[in-house]
Amino acid sequence: MSLKWILSLAAVGGFIGFIAYLNSLPSPEQAHQEAAKPVPTAPPAAEQDTAAAEKEKQRYRFYDILPESEVVPPKVNEYTPGTAARDFTYLIQSGSFRSQKDAERQRAQIAFQGLRANVQQIDLDSGSTWYRVNVGPFKSRSQMNSAIDKLVTINIEPLVRKIPNEG
Repeated sequence: MSLKWILSLAAVGGFIGFIAYLNSLPSPEQAHQEAAKPVPTAPPAAEQDTAAAEKEKQRYRFYDILPESEVVPPKVNEYTPGTAARDFTYLIQSGSFRSQKDAERQRAQIAFQGLRANVQQIDLDSGSTWYRVNVGPFKSRSQMNSAIDKLVTINIEPLVRKIPNEG
């Protein structure tokens, strides 16, 4: 079969469907009769009473339940760090290098972030020398976390150390 025959059959089927749809619609006379039917203006008194009772049943219960289920939290004192929290400072080690030149390069990179860094020379018992790059010290965790965020943005994974206060 060719495409013309398929399209012709589809058009005939569509036309038959359209005629069936038109036959299912109400005639204009029936539409006028339904429109002319009187509409009740007010329900009888008995129906009004049942409607009011039904509305009362639909009243939400959470207005009654909430005051009964009130939860009072216990009194808790505000957290204040004691003197034990102030016995140390935070120091961030950002790197450890065998070459002082590499350590100084990282210290300069950290200085561009607005942080104070220094290079510490460590001599091991084996005779080798390492150069640590330290940032800080910081007295509070919030200052330390801010510095860590800046270091992470320049792809440095820091190590946090707690240094006891001398005194």
